[in-house]
Amino acid sequence: MNMTPVKDLVECWEENLRQNGYRVTRTRRQVMEIIAGSSTALTPREIYQLSLDQDRSLGMASVYRTVEMLEELDLIQQVHQPDGCHGIWPTVEGHKHYLICNACGRMEVVPGNEGITEYITQVEGQTGYGVEGHWLQLFGRCQSCQ
Repeated sequence: MNMTPVKDLVECWEENLRQNGYRVTRTRRQVMEIIAGSSTALTPREIYQLSLDQDRSLGMASVYRTVEMLEELDLIQQVHQPDGCHGIWPTVEGHKHYLICNACGRMEVVPGNEGITEYITQVEGQTGYGVEGHWLQLFGRCQSCQ
């Protein structure tokens, strides 16, 4: 991943933390950089493992606390992975969906399709639910893994 977008995303997250009364600590910055720099969704354990290359003093509890805080601020979200686990991925703006490689875990964000609105309206009519949102993930193999 290009480092400029990673740096920009981390700086945006840091500003969001400050605006919400949180301090930007070395540990929080490290976790944010790992998440923002990854092309795959990461579990907290994977974030911890990647942090060992940078700083052995980072603990699992710090990773979990930082992930919880980022999730509360809607800066990251959980995504389902082909192996059934949930991974952490930056929240994206607007109507977007995910392509996830079953082999390497690489993720891409693709524009949503407004054609799904008709289907959602049909589901609402059939069930009586008032749908407030949806989440679509497509699984397959990226070009590198085919």
